[in-house]
Amino acid sequence: MKFGRKLQEEAETIQLAPLIDIVFLTLVFFLTVSAYTSMESEIDIMLPTASSAAPIERTQGEIYINVREDGRIVLNNREMSIPELQDVLDRVAELFPGGSVIIRGDRNAALGQAIAVLDCCKNADIANVSFSALTEEPKEAGAQ
Repeated sequence: MKFGRKLQEEAETIQLAPLIDIVFLTLVFFLTVSAYTSMESEIDIMLPTASSAAPIERTQGEIYINVREDGRIVLNNREMSIPELQDVLDRVAELFPGGSVIIRGDRNAALGQAIAVLDCCKNADIANVSFSALTEEPKEAGAQ
């Protein structure tokens, strides 16, 4: 006669609802981040070339300021005047101390607008300012 209980073996199941939630939220996060990073750098600007150009890493609080060929200043797909840009840069410097600004100027843009953007950065106490450029194509041996 057996007095012990019969052990019932139950197969353990994986909870799918939390797994699906995590995968979905991760997907939404990466889609949002990739849309934001490409939005600022896809404006139709012909960048100048430089032999010392190198890819940069994005940081928090970093903003791209685009100077078009006709001198218009574009930030986050919105045209801005110099006073509007100054207000935005003041807020960025306040919220993200040590943040950086990358100026993407068209190769045919007037230098005066780039200097005005640099002046706005200086007035907002943003010291980490850089210019965006493409890497130069290596010249062929026979070409001049």
